[in-house]
Amino acid sequence: MRLITLTCIFVSLMLLAVSCQSFTSSPVEAQLSRGQAIYQSGCATSTCHGVNGEGIRTENGFRDWPLVGEEFQRRNPTAQVLFDVVRSGGEASLRALTDQQVYDSIAYELSLNKVEFPEVLTAENAPFTPGGSAAGAQNPGSLFPPPGNANLLPARPVPALPISAENGDLRLRLTQIAQATSIGNIAAPDAGSFVIMVFNLEVFNQAREVSPEHLRLVTGTGQVLAPLEIGLAYPVTRFHPQNIQPEHGTAAYVVFALPANARLAQLLYTFPDGQRLIVDLSQ
Repeated sequence: MRLITLTCIFVSLMLLAVSCQSFTSSPVEAQLSRGQAIYQSGCATSTCHGVNGEGIRTENGFRDWPLVGEEFQRRNPTAQVLFDVVRSGGEASLRALTDQQVYDSIAYELSLNKVEFPEVLTAENAPFTPGGSAAGAQNPGSLFPPPGNANLLPARPVPALPISAENGDLRLRLTQIAQATSIGNIAAPDAGSFVIMVFNLEVFNQAREVSPEHLRLVTGTGQVLAPLEIGLAYPVTRFHPQNIQPEHGTAAYVVFALPANARLAQLLYTFPDGQRLIVDLSQ
């Protein structure tokens, strides 16, 4: 009788373990579940990108680009490109999301594009996570999604991205660099070029005001260049003064006029108290 009782207890414990295991999701599955709720409520709707993520068409193309399929994947070769687009959005519902919630929704969106995740999608692995089988390589010096009004130069040598600099309060992470001979009807001055940079800003401990007046590009000869107020037909917004909350960073682009034959040396963000974040571009 004692042996039967112990055997029953052992079998019951085994069944309980199997049952618990079947209802316990992996970290990736949990992320996809969280992301699905965000995606379906805020992205795949009839007024946004279509209930099936097919996009909203107009007579001249798309009003809102697709979220699934080859067109989407070609425009968004990595999860980082997609994060920058979403994170820079001005919609209140998007701004309310934390950075990690944005990555959760992107993970689900990419799963619809047949992307498999060996680990949870985060800021660390997003630049190296492809947008799908049709995405192709994100060549250095290119810009994604493709801007509508910039005449980009052929890819030129740039540092390996992403590059970041941080202190105890702020992290500046550069994710894309490209050069253009013109933007719209504005040509680069003096046979130089426009440098377009896409970056993230994150604060750690408390809210902080950030502004392009604190951002500068330094050339190899020591020239200090200020950002230009040039509009780029691009889904990421131009860097502008704003307040950033912890876990609710921002993504933006900035444009500089680079003199002919000048080399990139540093991207500087200077705090009002004189402290600096220095992103080394000479690598």
